[in-house]
Amino acid sequence: MRRGFLAISISLALIFVWACGHKSPLGRGLSIDDLKRWVRPEYALDATKIQDEIQRQASATPYGMYADSYSHKHYQNQQPLVWFTRMGLVHEADTLLSYLADVEELGFKPNSFHADTLRSMLDRFQRHDYSKQDASTLAARIEYLLTHAYLRYACGQRYGFLHARHLMNRLLEDAPEPGETRTSVVYRQIYDQQNEEVTDSFVHHALQQVQKHQMTAFLHEIQPSDTLYRQMQAEYNRARQLGDSERTRLARINMERARWRYPHPTKGRYIWVNLAAQKLLAVDTQRDTMASMRICCGNASHKTPLLHSTINHVELNPYWVIPQTIVRKEIAPRHVGDSAYYARNNYRAFNKDTKQFVNPARLSATDLRSGRYTLRQEKGAGNSLGRIIFRFPNKFSVYLHDTNNRGAFQRSDRAISHGCVRVERPLDLALFFLDNPSPLYIDRIRMSIGLQPLSPQGMRYQEENPEPKSIGSIGYSSPVPVWLDYWTLYPTPHGTLQTHPDRYGYDRALEKELNRI
Repeated sequence: MRRGFLAISISLALIFVWACGHKSPLGRGLSIDDLKRWVRPEYALDATKIQDEIQRQASATPYGMYADSYSHKHYQNQQPLVWFTRMGLVHEADTLLSYLADVEELGFKPNSFHADTLRSMLDRFQRHDYSKQDASTLAARIEYLLTHAYLRYACGQRYGFLHARHLMNRLLEDAPEPGETRTSVVYRQIYDQQNEEVTDSFVHHALQQVQKHQMTAFLHEIQPSDTLYRQMQAEYNRARQLGDSERTRLARINMERARWRYPHPTKGRYIWVNLAAQKLLAVDTQRDTMASMRICCGNASHKTPLLHSTINHVELNPYWVIPQTIVRKEIAPRHVGDSAYYARNNYRAFNKDTKQFVNPARLSATDLRSGRYTLRQEKGAGNSLGRIIFRFPNKFSVYLHDTNNRGAFQRSDRAISHGCVRVERPLDLALFFLDNPSPLYIDRIRMSIGLQPLSPQGMRYQEENPEPKSIGSIGYSSPVPVWLDYWTLYPTPHGTLQTHPDRYGYDRALEKELNRI
């Protein structure tokens, strides 16, 4: 029997040496057809059997991660083998196993990457512990499972193990309007953080690195290296060693968030909102200043989206143009013909085509839902947006703004809005990013929103101008980046990791998907 194994081993070496010079996109990969050119036919691997076994393996391996589709796709058209060359199995297979031995430090079990199975198979293959009947089966399984594990690891560490945009934008169902019939579920988009996402070219490049014997450098290059990720990973492993299951769970989930590659605020001037903490942080690293304040955010049915944008200016005394979704789903079913409701809220309506104002109490539910009319709340102290609004481009029509409900900031759970972010101290935030404003300019802003001046210059200006001209907006010398984000474990400005409630249930969704991998 040992002679038989030795003969197979020699045959393998000869075949790899004598196989024709088939060129592939991966470089020196061994194609399925190359296996037909073995010198010893009695020991030849069966090319058809290998191809069939790879397809069976692909069908039997469940899709638990987006990267899995790339493994299946690679072998659909009989692409060249990745892990075998004419000299045999490449040493990168052992290198990959050494990386997979540490996946528990990343929050995963080794069997998510077939680590034990592959170790056993490679041991059998290297000891020639197979007969000519199952040699093809063993080679095919090794080939497919190595690629499957490798792409899972590479895509996960480079882009995140979960596809952020796909996952987050399928968490909130958009409820149908009264009387509306739907044949499929419609989801409300809530995520637009502009993540880097895996591409076919990345996968192709990753597979090339195996055949070019540059996989070790590649795997080192793709590791997340930013401070936030390292802190999350250190906390995960610290909590795991201490047996703190809840802290381990939190660190694992937020470690995955830290893998998602999108621009994070680090320096300069910016506004960062953590919806889980219900806090806003305004930062200017050049002046070494910082301001923190409470916020109110969207309720469970109108979750504030996660996004990144820039603020160019601040508008004072805004109108509130009521979003059509609110008109259709809340006003049309409940307040048709209710003149007291419209008067109480200082709402006006105008026809979009004629630009003429109409009495909103005369509009029917059909009129309101048609989109031909705009409902607008007039500016002033009673406006739902308050006196100050921070507008920034985004696809969700959300913004930061003041509010006429100041008492809401005393609540522990402040998820009460239709999606916009209400700011506890909007004037302080508006002034924070001004470059050395004069006391008079600050007081003119204050007077524009109904506040008294504080400086001698402002008081004198008020005396000399009983009806001063209001300032309509505040401009900034450069755009201010703004992030609306969601972290249930995040460092304080002093670097200590602080926990926050999972108000929107995103942690549960992430954990469920991580456990499927």
